Amino acid sequence: MEVLVQSINALLPTSVDVVALAILLIFVPLFVALSWRAKGGRRMALRPIPAYRRLQALVSQGAESGTPVHVALGVGRLGTDATLESLMGLTVFDYVARRAAAANQPALGTVGDATILPAAQTVLQQAREEAGHAERFRGHEVQFYGPEPLAYAAGAYAAVARHRPRGSALLGRFGPEGLWLAESAAGLGMPRLGGATDPSSAALLAVSVDHPLIGEEVFAAGAYLHRPSHLGSLATQDIFRLVAVLSIILGVILTSLGYWR
Repeated sequence: MEVLVQSINALLPTSVDVVALAILLIFVPLFVALSWRAKGGRRMALRPIPAYRRLQALVSQGAESGTPVHVALGVGRLGTDATLESLMGLTVFDYVARRAAAANQPALGTVGDATILPAAQTVLQQAREEAGHAERFRGHEVQFYGPEPLAYAAGAYAAVARHRPRGSALLGRFGPEGLWLAESAAGLGMPRLGGATDPSSAALLAVSVDHPLIGEEVFAAGAYLHRPSHLGSLATQDIFRLVAVLSIILGVILTSLGYWR
């Protein structure tokens, strides 16, 4: 196999990695096929994540009672290393906004960075338009507090205390202010869920929310809530993880037996 890879490398430009190219050629068709399957309504087995189940229940209860679900999008700036976390917060807010718009009910989002504000407003506007309630969009359901993290936490707490939402979801980039915001919501007696990818922030949120999201669980929001393309991507990554684990185990066995050196 090594000789074959070296021969292929010799035929290709020096900038081409055969292994990376092979993975890409396998990943893309598999991703397309699984995404197409998910869009066709065929669900895939996913391990339960209590935080997303709780969020779905809160959104349903909020639609029935006319009470919004608060989504705290954090202080991450788009275009920086916080982009992925901020996009997952927007994904959750998109889910909440669409369900609220379908029931002609309010939504509530708070942001701590000016780059997230127009994105969140666009998500809310599209949700209203697709639900046939474009006239209900005013932009006031997304509130910007900041840009200082503590100023954002204070403003978001004030919004939560004023609107008394059904629950609060914290998804995005948070520092110590995430703990303050979560504990403040706890003092108001409302359910809390959320998480972060930064280890220090994740540790703080894990002890202050009812249903924490740990590590990569944050990036599974779309797959667990409402986006078939995210479900196809997650299923493809799970397949590659399984193949990688089996390859490592097989490699260790073959090396131990002396068949592969």
